[in-house]
Amino acid sequence: MTRLFLSVLPLLLLSVSELMAQAPLPQVLPSRVEDAIRLSTVNLQGSARFMGTGGSMTPIGVDVSTMHVNPAGIGYNRSSYASASVGYTNRSITSLLRGNGTNRGISENTGTITVPNLSFVYTNSSQESDYNSLNFGFSLARIADYNEVIRYSGDSGGSILDALTEDFNDSFFDDFRSNLLNVIDPTLFDNIDVLPQNDRRALLQDEFGYFSDFDFDDAQQAQITRSGTVDRSGSMHEFALSLGGNLDDKLMWGIGLGIPFFSFTETKTYDEVDGRDEVTRFEDASFDEVLTQQGSGANFKLGAIYLPTPAARISLSIQSPTFMTIDETYQTELTYNYTFRDEALGGNARANGQPVIVNLRTPWRFSAGAGYIIGTSGFLSIDADYVNYAGNAFSELDFTLVDEAANADIDATLGSTFNVRAGGEINLNPLQLRFGVGYQTLPSLEPRFDQDESIITYSTGLGYNAGRFFVDVAARYAGRNNAYAPYRTFFVDPNVVDTERTRITGVLTVGYRGF
Repeated sequence: MTRLFLSVLPLLLLSVSELMAQAPLPQVLPSRVEDAIRLSTVNLQGSARFMGTGGSMTPIGVDVSTMHVNPAGIGYNRSSYASASVGYTNRSITSLLRGNGTNRGISENTGTITVPNLSFVYTNSSQESDYNSLNFGFSLARIADYNEVIRYSGDSGGSILDALTEDFNDSFFDDFRSNLLNVIDPTLFDNIDVLPQNDRRALLQDEFGYFSDFDFDDAQQAQITRSGTVDRSGSMHEFALSLGGNLDDKLMWGIGLGIPFFSFTETKTYDEVDGRDEVTRFEDASFDEVLTQQGSGANFKLGAIYLPTPAARISLSIQSPTFMTIDETYQTELTYNYTFRDEALGGNARANGQPVIVNLRTPWRFSAGAGYIIGTSGFLSIDADYVNYAGNAFSELDFTLVDEAANADIDATLGSTFNVRAGGEINLNPLQLRFGVGYQTLPSLEPRFDQDESIITYSTGLGYNAGRFFVDVAARYAGRNNAYAPYRTFFVDPNVVDTERTRITGVLTVGYRGF
């Protein structure tokens, strides 16, 4: 069952709150909600031309990257076409642990060489019927990048023991977190009638329930030292097969099959130490997690581009849910050391989960756009899409056994997003100048920890057209302020790490057409 346990608590608490006007939302998003956001969010890189125009070329067509949004775009191609792209992404993350104001930010820079797009279109043009062309194409594109490193350190209040205490008081027993403390201290659930100050157990207990070393009045504001690392790696690619046609230069149509596949690894370390002896009994604690996922799926795309005038274009497309199968392994390790009557107690425990298979159905995706060709001088275009992230649904056994706990978390915490991309191209034959901007809203119903509620991207590019041969370059910039919580809680305030992120991606595309 692996991390399913981490999704059960919010569902239990939400069910208790059915009669309330508004159910409380968890302090930290449940793990399956984070999975759903990650695996259903698409940030298509594509070719340098596509990137340079901000990803807004769907209504213009021709560029093969549009196969991943609207397969009708290849209906514009008058000749066969092949291209290959190589890219490089630099990520910079500055992380600051919230505390007493003395903590300092820690910066991490990482870079990755990528292959954002490989593509081919075969054109079968005909002037003897209303179908001016019938084209077939395929494209392999990078549609998500999971690589990043977060590193933080400093002094602040609270402890992961707050989260463990919350679990026990809510009767939430998780083999991958709270139950590890019971392995470290088998006396934790002993029914012994003694005063808390004489209790040897890792968590203290009285008639009101469990409490920790950090619940005493003199320890609630204690500043202890903590540090941690989040190392994420992986990506998602999609292989798209498309068939598109041109109906009398008035209507372009297309159908497509998308086969996304991904890999993701997340390694998290968290350590806290009471080096100044500010908390009675407590010495140190740590919690480490390793999650690996890989999977693949399939979706279908249907699109059309209509020309009300020779220069104007209107595009519409729809993408079905992606039915994805995920192979997952998860393991954790908890360490807790404390002192009782000058005796060192505690230890560590590990949970190694067995590999499991889960299924995810992502939401429908709806897109629309408009473009205008400015003679031989270039074009302007705008493209938008709508996705309701609450449409994500987890299941098991070939999509037949619904994961009710995870899906309830998704319904309670996620909403819809509306994303817009606009851009254009100026033709200075044989050179082309490109520009673009994108606006992407985030799916959480209630933003946490004052993080940004949207992402803005800026793109620019340059192309060189030498007849059949062409070469394009582009760069994209994205920045965002986000937050990370080292451990999950529902009501208890967790520790929070503010992150300031920037990502710069460059792409080079070379291609040949007219064969």
